[in-house]
This record gives sequence, C-alpha cells and structure tokens, in this order.
Amino acid sequence: MDDDVPRLLRGTPEPARTRASEPSARVPGEPAAGGPPAAAPARAAGGLPAAEDVQTLRLSRATAKAAGGILDLVMPMRVGGDGPPLFCAHPLVGLSWCYLALLPHVDARYPLYGLQARGLRRPEPLPTSIEEMACDYANQIRMTQPSGPYHLLGMSLGGNIAFAIAEELERRDQQIGLLVILDSTLVDLDAIEVEPWAIYNLVLAQFGYVPAVSPTEPAPEERMLELVRRRPGLGLDGWPDQRLLALQRVIRNNVAVARVHRPGRVHCPVLFFSATRNPPTLAEKLESWGSFVDGPIEAVEMDSRHRQMLLPEPMARLGPALSNRMARAAAAIRSPVFGGTRLASHREAR
Repeated sequence: MDDDVPRLLRGTPEPARTRASEPSARVPGEPAAGGPPAAAPARAAGGLPAAEDVQTLRLSRATAKAAGGILDLVMPMRVGGDGPPLFCAHPLVGLSWCYLALLPHVDARYPLYGLQARGLRRPEPLPTSIEEMACDYANQIRMTQPSGPYHLLGMSLGGNIAFAIAEELERRDQQIGLLVILDSTLVDLDAIEVEPWAIYNLVLAQFGYVPAVSPTEPAPEERMLELVRRRPGLGLDGWPDQRLLALQRVIRNNVAVARVHRPGRVHCPVLFFSATRNPPTLAEKLESWGSFVDGPIEAVEMDSRHRQMLLPEPMARLGPALSNRMARAAAAIRSPVFGGTRLASHREAR
C-alpha cells in the first residue's frame, strides 16, 4: 500500500493555491488527530484557518485517499520486512487510516498494521468496554503474529486502546517488546466531548472536510451529510448514508467505553512522544503514566500541537526516533524463540 501513498504523506508540497480557495468556514471544534475534539484552532488573518490547520486537513484527505476505503479489522499498511511488526490501535474515529502517515518515515524493515473498529463494514454488536475491545484486538493480532514479543502503537484514544491490548496480551503470558504512545492520557477521559455537533465535526475533520457544524445547528446530522455531499472526491465520497451513520455510532460507542474505563498496569518498555505545544508539561504527563507502567519510559518531545503530530515536519523527527527504538527493542528480545516467530496471513475471527 505504501507505493500508493500520495506525495502529501511524503512531505512534498502541493501546488500553490490561492487564499480564496482554502477552507474558510468557522471551525467550532477540531479533533486531536482522531481523538476527542479540542478547542477551535487559531486562524490566520482574513478568517482563514492557520497554515498548520490547512496542512492537517490536506493530510487527512491524503491518508483517506491512500487507504482506499479499507474497513478490515486489521489493515495491512506495509507487509514484508525482516523486523517485528508494529500494530497501531485506531484513535477515537475507529479507523487507522491516519497511520499511513508513518509509512515514509518509519524504517521499511518493520511491517505496519492498523487495527480498526467493528461495526463499519456491516452491522454487528459493538464492544461494551475497552477490555472487550482489547481482547478482540489481541485475538486479531495473534492471527497475524501467532507469538510475541508484540509491538504496539496508539495516538490519542489509540494510546489507551494500545495500553489495554498490552494488558490483555500480558494476561496471556505474552511479552510486549515495546508500547509506543503518541501523546495520549490515561486519566480525565470523562472530559471527551459527546455533543452531537462535536462528533459530526470529528467525522468531517478526520476525512479532510472543514468541520463546520455549529453547536447551535438545529439538525447537525443533516448538516454533516450536506457537507459531505457538497465535496465529492474526498474521503467519504461514495459512502452511503447508512455507513456514515454507522461511523457516528462507532465513535459514540468509543466515547462511552473510554469515559468509564479504568486502566490497570503493564510491565513493558514505553516510548512516549509528547506534543510540547499542548499542556500539560512533559513532566506531568510522565508522572501520570508512571502510575500505570512497571517498566522504563523513554520520552521524545515534539515541537508541535497534538493534532499536528503526524504532519511531515514532526514526522521527520518521530519516524527515525521510533525506528531507532524499534531496532533496540528487537535487539533486546532477539532469541531462538522470537527468531522463529511467523507472521500468519490474517483471517478475521467471525
């Protein structure tokens, strides 16, 4: 799939566009890279979105296009390579398309897989807890990689899910080689916005649309559908209304299970990437995570906002740091048992 990643993912600038052609609608709330909606971003002069926010919308469009509409529970982003695979847990939106931004920056020796939510390809029961979700994803991971050590990554709510998967795998006596967290928090999740307008804006922004549903909109669902149909060719083009509504159902369920989840403890090394332009401080973040981790925590500070961590400039630092740490994790756990680990062709559990 990485051969088809658009130039935006590789950091190549788009052709110049006039200011009048950029999105100009007011953004009442913007998601943090697929996570809970954050405060409205800063806007440049003339009422236009700030340059980094335009970049974020473009990146979302690029990753949605590169994903090709894949809704499988395990999305192979890159297969092959002689290193251990990295499994990426989806953020709040339920899809792992955003992680396609990793491909140009993470060493090609490491296969990359994205874990995606149930309920999008077809109607089916949704998990009633993060624990149930983690158990399901652990099963899916082990169908792809039958034995450990396992390497996990998550951003925003994906970090919480990756943490819960690590807990589940350790309960099964499986080793976690590395847990990679992209600026997630394990506490205060009851602050996640649950208003319908915010959920609809999350959907829009994740797929490259200007999130322009107002908190005072009397019919936010209809407004979201109108915005999608008005811009053919973007990430949700061709999705029937039923699937769009299913996506909202998945997001609402992810919010519900996250708000009541109470994490346990893991016993593995953690690599923590911190967006320094958002509070709290790195020291406060690490103090919080230290309560849940019985293992070394290595931190890398990123000069970016949370929602912009996957843009090419931050990724130019994140990718090599992640690749280096993966190499050290693989070297530390290399053994005859791990050397015999086989990657199986993935077949979804029914």
